[in-house]
Amino acid sequence: MKDVFLLWIQGCGKGTQAKLLLKHFGWKYDYLEMWQLFRANMSNDNIIGNYCKDIVNAGELVPHFVSFGRYEIALQIVEWKNKALMTDWFPRSIEQAKFMESMMEKYNRDFVMIHYELSKEKAIERIMDRAKKEWRADDNEESIKVRLAAFENETLPAINYFKEKWKVITINADDQIDNIFNETIKQLA
Repeated sequence: MKDVFLLWIQGCGKGTQAKLLLKHFGWKYDYLEMWQLFRANMSNDNIIGNYCKDIVNAGELVPHFVSFGRYEIALQIVEWKNKALMTDWFPRSIEQAKFMESMMEKYNRDFVMIHYELSKEKAIERIMDRAKKEWRADDNEESIKVRLAAFENETLPAINYFKEKWKVITINADDQIDNIFNETIKQLA
């Protein structure tokens, strides 16, 4: 099985799709959600947690050096367990993409990227709706603008980098949850 990377604009429903994919594929994949690692760090009053908290609350991306070590540890674990890895929230920039690619080569792993595509306007609408339902410090108007700009300026070039290498499956995320899931499974086959 190939490793799978989930790339997305905020608000596209990627978290929902990740849960469905893991349920569908079961034991074949382990799951790494970088954002959850950062949230766990941010809940601790220590140098890493406070550093990540300040950056995320400003709507900015956590620097690469914080992500790289955690990603390689996850790869070593799935190598040991002889499983595939589904990664969410990484890579989010060209620098991270090239690092990830070097790790794929180092560990002789194949991969595919799933890009859940959604318009900026629809993404904002969904994020604002989510903010009403479950309050998150980073779901405010100012940080949403910063995050969407980061997506356009940093993550989208990483997606295009892998599109040129024929490693990206693009899925329309402006649809019903089941339709998006079924299209994802179809494209992964």
